[in-house]
Amino acid sequence: MNHAYTAPILSVNQLVAAYGQSTILRGTTLSMQKGAITTVMGRNGVGKTTLLKTIMGLLPVQEGTITFNNQDITKIPSHKKAKIGIAYVPQGREIIPKLSVYENLQLGLIAHADKNAKLPEEEIYHLFPILKDFRKRAGGNLSGGQQQQLAIARALVSNPTLLLLDEPTEGIQPSIAQEIGSILQKLVKEKGLSVLLVEQKIDFATQVTDHYYFMDRGKMVMDGGAEELNHKALEKYISV
Repeated sequence: MNHAYTAPILSVNQLVAAYGQSTILRGTTLSMQKGAITTVMGRNGVGKTTLLKTIMGLLPVQEGTITFNNQDITKIPSHKKAKIGIAYVPQGREIIPKLSVYENLQLGLIAHADKNAKLPEEEIYHLFPILKDFRKRAGGNLSGGQQQQLAIARALVSNPTLLLLDEPTEGIQPSIAQEIGSILQKLVKEKGLSVLLVEQKIDFATQVTDHYYFMDRGKMVMDGGAEELNHKALEKYISV
């Protein structure tokens, strides 16, 4: 990794956001470098998913700013954020179960900035060989791990520069989680993709992350480089 300072690809500054009456983000601040994997960790309910949804424009920002590639995107709606290069894979994957793998991938093109873009099949199947074998199979008939690969692949079809990933290893077997980790690292290294990852599993996070943040009650309470990921300190925060 080149640690020379460059302007961050994404800056979140003093973000405040709420669901209905309950304020979830209470002045959240985060900065991520281009071509790196930044991981946000913390217990359930501290605001990790809310942070991703707010960055994506699915929840309104009450206070604070979001800057992407030096552009203020705080008030931009989510479909426009997709067109400028931000892709989001929510928790629970949200693939369309009745559509085939191939049709699910096609949906990723809707968010592509170029309306004449074609599906980069070769590239996708090279990264996720299992999807090639199953391309005619209904998405709902895939295992959890295969659905997760499909959800990530579909997000990549829009050719994003920033990928927001919410707990991609949840409920999938460790071998596939490891595979997903390797694919993410490959995309970062070869394509300069930037990844903002929300993750509970410390082992997975340490395997892939360049920089981590630790979140508690809607604020970042700790952050550092991957080499500073201190299991004991994190266990204290993560274990309930």
